[in-house]
Amino acid sequence: MAEFSTVRELEKRSFSVFQYGGGAFLAGLVLTFVLPQIGVPVMALAALAIIGGIVWVTMIGKESHRPLFCPYCSSKNDVFLSRRDFDCDICGRPIVVSESGEPLMANAIDTEARYDR
Repeated sequence: MAEFSTVRELEKRSFSVFQYGGGAFLAGLVLTFVLPQIGVPVMALAALAIIGGIVWVTMIGKESHRPLFCPYCSSKNDVFLSRRDFDCDICGRPIVVSESGEPLMANAIDTEARYDR
């Protein structure tokens, strides 16, 4: 089973299952009118893929999550409780969850930027 850190990451990655499944179902529907012996099995397999995707997302989505705010960009991330680190859904920077459950910067921000003029 794939590991997901945030709810948004789960949604993004599972979207492709439904996108390809829906495309295959439509292709099978078109093929049904031209070659029914190929179109019907393609539609059936695509429907199974979509149903399997729904079950898969439902099972993974049942895990409890909590809102944590990114210490870099302050965006809200719904993080699964079992995760000790994750990448921010918005800025993509790595975040570590402390023992007390607080989000911490994994990498310090360079506050002393040097500009050559």
